[in-house]
Amino acid sequence: MYHKKANIKTLLLAMLVILTSGCSKELDLVPESGVSPDQINADNITFFLNGLYRRSIPDRDVYVLQDIRGANYTWTALSGSNSNYGVLITGDNVDDRLSFSEDIWEHAYRNIYNANTIIDAAGQLGDTEALQTVKAEASYLRAYLYYQLVTNFGGVPLILTNTTENLPRNTAEEIWNQILVDIDFAIANAQPFQVSGAKKVSVEAAQAFKSRVLLALGRKDEAAELAAAIISSIGRDLDADYGRIFRNTDAASEVIFAFSNLITESNIRMSSLFWPYGTEWAGSYFVQPSDYAVNELYEAGDVRKSVNIQDVPSADGALTIVSKYWDVQPVVISRLSELYLICAEGFGADKGLAYLNTLRQKRGVDVLAAGDFPDADTYLNAVLEERRRELYSEGFLFYDLVRTDKAIDLPNVRLKAHYLLPLPGAQINLSENVLEQNDEY
Repeated sequence: MYHKKANIKTLLLAMLVILTSGCSKELDLVPESGVSPDQINADNITFFLNGLYRRSIPDRDVYVLQDIRGANYTWTALSGSNSNYGVLITGDNVDDRLSFSEDIWEHAYRNIYNANTIIDAAGQLGDTEALQTVKAEASYLRAYLYYQLVTNFGGVPLILTNTTENLPRNTAEEIWNQILVDIDFAIANAQPFQVSGAKKVSVEAAQAFKSRVLLALGRKDEAAELAAAIISSIGRDLDADYGRIFRNTDAASEVIFAFSNLITESNIRMSSLFWPYGTEWAGSYFVQPSDYAVNELYEAGDVRKSVNIQDVPSADGALTIVSKYWDVQPVVISRLSELYLICAEGFGADKGLAYLNTLRQKRGVDVLAAGDFPDADTYLNAVLEERRRELYSEGFLFYDLVRTDKAIDLPNVRLKAHYLLPLPGAQINLSENVLEQNDEY
């Protein structure tokens, strides 16, 4: 089987066979099972691309990692404060053995290698529109994977051509620049949303992701302008049924891109982290909503609270759980609400408040007035709080606080160096110390 502690050097052995295998049986991954670009042709390249989509879906815990670190959750009696979840929630004893770090690293680089192979093969096969579309979608997925790496670790090795060499870390700036290069290629060559729909990368999905990246880079005006343009052109509306966005994604009106996550293939069950055994969507119940999320986050009448948080009966009495997800559902990556929030933040109170209030009205809460915000920071805090309500358990909170330099106020963050996670110690050892650890770990 694929070794859990394989580093960049050994990832090449896995290659594209993982894209073609179903989920009913896990294949042994040996050197002979690798697929090279010259084994891909114009007739089968979309088959490999579909495999890349399946395998690029973020793992359950990684998807909500920013919520775990950002104080949207606390541990449960079942998991405890010394569990992997409790360590991140408390900030105690976080070191290079952290399983989250290993999971992010392994998942990202395994699929970056696969994306590289598809991009290389598409380039060798020609420059037809169909091949450029394949390359565009693979480029978006590579950018998405590097986004997971850079937001969690900072600079990491930038690999655009597969190699078995141990490579040092590139700077975070170099990773961000490559993300933008890949996204721009996707914008220029993907199919429009009206053709691709929400289960494939479209021009608009790439634009939505670019607006997120621009916001992360502090280029707020550009992020807002792009987000506003998408809102005006995509022909989609904010969904009046907040729960439907996640529980019946195909019927939702505002999803721009979501991984399909079919039961017969990927089968990532988000609800298994939150629901206790014996309930309708029985799971492990390893994290539960924090006191702040339960008691202070939502205003009276906010329809989002009853979707995101609820009490359920159990053998031990009523339990308060994160109730947003049911069973196996598409994993939402971009939706219209995020774009409204990017506009709200990027434009500032003068122009952005209208976008913020449009979203608030859709969610059943009162609009805000310009006089409610005596200064820019007060307004920014209001937008960040709205993001926390709207995007609860969608993997945004901690990095929102990092990019606005507010994460230092969290009780589990003692040093700004700990905005980043430690690189997996096993990867540093396997690289023969070519990789250097983040500061203060």
